[in-house]
Amino acid sequence: MKINTSFLRILSGIWGIITFMLFVFDFFTKQLSNTITSTSTVVYGVVLALYVSTKEFKRWGSKKGEFRSIYFGEFYPLLWSVAMVVFVIMSFLTNGKYKIPTEFPATYITILGIYIISQQSKAIYKKR
Repeated sequence: MKINTSFLRILSGIWGIITFMLFVFDFFTKQLSNTITSTSTVVYGVVLALYVSTKEFKRWGSKKGEFRSIYFGEFYPLLWSVAMVVFVIMSFLTNGKYKIPTEFPATYITILGIYIISQQSKAIYKKR
């Protein structure tokens, strides 16, 4: 069965944007949509893992130099890192008026972990 990585990339991007916006909304509205955000977080994590693992399998299944990734996967970890820093600083400066959404740190760590695994796979693939 052939899996279309373009479809998974688009799906991952859509869920990433939705989840990110829900976290920002939760942060500024004192977590009014916590249940929706929790659901979105799970879906995003799974879709992201499926996309990245499919992409890496495709990389390893190709001949050296044949696989090219033209997308900038660094953007998402950078965006989520900036949000984490802003959330932490604003939460601190407002004495907890704004609270970091409950699942945001776990989602952030998941995104960083998937990104790091992908980068390590890419580096090992280049050395073979």
